[in-house]
Amino acid sequence: MRFYPLAAFALMAVTPATGQSIHDRIYQPPSAPLTTAGLPATATIDQVSTVDGLLLKGVEVPPKGDAPVLLIFHGNAGSAARSVDWFAPLVAKGYGIVAAEYRGYSANPGRPDEKGLAADADAFYARARALAGGRKVIVIGHSLGGGVAFGLSTRQTLDALVTIGTFTRLRAMAPRIARAFISDRYENAVAVRALDEPYYLIHGTADDTVPAQFGNELHNAAVKAGKPGASYVLTGQSHTPEATVLMPVIESIVARLRTPPAVGPALPDTVKVYPFR
Repeated sequence: MRFYPLAAFALMAVTPATGQSIHDRIYQPPSAPLTTAGLPATATIDQVSTVDGLLLKGVEVPPKGDAPVLLIFHGNAGSAARSVDWFAPLVAKGYGIVAAEYRGYSANPGRPDEKGLAADADAFYARARALAGGRKVIVIGHSLGGGVAFGLSTRQTLDALVTIGTFTRLRAMAPRIARAFISDRYENAVAVRALDEPYYLIHGTADDTVPAQFGNELHNAAVKAGKPGASYVLTGQSHTPEATVLMPVIESIVARLRTPPAVGPALPDTVKVYPFR
C-alpha cells in the first residue's frame, strides 16, 4: 500500500480538501490495461461479472495436481499482473492463482471504493472456486487488499485467510485530524473477531508503510478471540516481502492446512512463527 505521508492527510484536513482528493490518495490505480507479458506461460486474462453489472478483467493461472488456488487481492497501488509476477515461484510448483483486479484499475470500468471492491471480491472469489474445482482456495490480501480479504471473510466461508502487511482499520493510517474525511473504513481488527476460518498474519519488521505495530494489534485480536492460525514475523522485511522469504511461508501455511497437517519447507532463520492459541 503506497499512501502519501501521513502529514499529507493532515494538510488536506486543514485546507479546502475534498473527499475526492483523499480518495485519490487511498486508491492509486495503474491505467494501463492488463497484459500477461513477462508472466508464466500458463497465465491468462480472465473476466468476471460483478453484482452491480461491471465486467472486470484479472489474471489467472490454472492449478496442477492437488495444489491449491491462491486468490490474491493486491494493495492500493498494485495490479493483478504484479501479483502473479510476485507469486511466480509458486506457479512453478503447480499452484493456481486468481489475481483479482479492482474496478477502476488497469483499464477496468468503475470507481474504486470499499463497497465496490467488496462486489469485485465476491466475483473473483466465485471465479477462484470454479477454477479450483475441489481444491482449497486460500485468500491472500496484501496491504489494502487485506481489508478486501477480511471483508470477503464476513460474507463467505473461506478455506483460509492470509494477510500481508495489513492495517487494523483504514482511519488508523491517518492523523486524527484527517480521519473524518476518510469514508471507507476497512475495520480489519473487528473482522478478526468474527473469523470462522484459519487465519495467518504475515508482517515484516521493517515495514515503513504499514508499521509492524498494526500487525501486533491484529495478532493480539486473534489471540484474544482464540482463533486458529498464527503470525509469521519476517525480520528485516519491508512492506512487500522478498519472494525468497515469502513463498516458503505460504508453503508452510498450505502444509498446515492439509489433512492431516503436513511438514512444510524449512523457513528462513529470519522468520518467526507465533500461534494464536
